[in-house]
Amino acid sequence: MTSIAPMKISRQEFDAAIIRCFRAIYKFEQTKVRQFGLNFDTIFLLQFLRRNSPSTMGAISREMQMPISTATRMVDRLIAKNVISRKKDSKDKRIVLVSLEPEGEHMVQAVENNSFDIISKNLTRFDADEIKGFFNTALSMGKILEIPDSP
Repeated sequence: MTSIAPMKISRQEFDAAIIRCFRAIYKFEQTKVRQFGLNFDTIFLLQFLRRNSPSTMGAISREMQMPISTATRMVDRLIAKNVISRKKDSKDKRIVLVSLEPEGEHMVQAVENNSFDIISKNLTRFDADEIKGFFNTALSMGKILEIPDSP
C-alpha cells in the first residue's frame, strides 16, 4: 500500500481528503460568485489588481494563465462595470495599463470581508493548535501544489 510519509496516510485516504478539500473550496467560491455577481476569474483578477495596479495586459495574462485575447475580454467586461480602467502608458504608448478603480476596490473588500467573516466565525470551533495548522497549511499551499508565488 502506498502511503504519504511521515503520517502513513493511504493513497485512498489522501485522494478522498484532497477531493473533499477542493470540493469545499469550489463550493465556497461558487457562493461568492452568486453573492457578488462575479465569476471566480474576475474576483481573482480584481484581487491581483488590488496588489498590482496598474498592471500590463501581459502581466495579467501571465498571472491568470490565459491568452491575452481572453484576458482582454475579461478586462473589457470589468471596464463596462466601472470596476477597472485601461489607459496607455504615458512613457510608452504601446503599453496598456489596467488599474483598479474605487468601485473595484469596494468589490474586492466586500469579497474579502465575506471570506474573513465566514472563516473566522467557523474557526471558533477549533482549538489554537488546529487554527495554527490551518494557517500554516494556507501559507504553504503554493509550495505544496508547486505554484510559483505571484507578484
